[in-house]
Amino acid sequence: MNAEQLAHKFRDKIAAAVVEKERQTGLAAENIEKRTADTGHCKRAMEREVMPFLTELKHHLGDQFSFAAQIELNDHRPVGVSFTIGNGAPTSITTAFGNIIVTRVGDSGTAKGTPYVYAPDVEPHISNSGDLTRDKIAKLVEMVIDD
Repeated sequence: MNAEQLAHKFRDKIAAAVVEKERQTGLAAENIEKRTADTGHCKRAMEREVMPFLTELKHHLGDQFSFAAQIELNDHRPVGVSFTIGNGAPTSITTAFGNIIVTRVGDSGTAKGTPYVYAPDVEPHISNSGDLTRDKIAKLVEMVIDD
């Protein structure tokens, strides 16, 4: 390629990048309401389902159970929680834009200290705000106890 062809190729690449950026910006704007609603659903589920269940579990297990909420700085509502049973590894439930991420340090054959992320399509099947129920959190706790 000569210098003129290289310059033309570069300008085409820049033009394509601008088009893609505009497309992504449009998609982000279209989805902002959905992400905001999903975030709200997660916070409500954490407040109404997860935190009361873990509080009840703490009442029954006493010092063998501990948990700590992750609080949104702007509205002081829970967006996640970490809990530990006995001397076991911590398990965390984190929400981000309506997505749920469940992790456990050192679980499922990983080296101690390496977090394991539970896939949303395997037990305990927690992937969205509708999955933050007492039954599914109880299943997660049961899985932690069984390990």
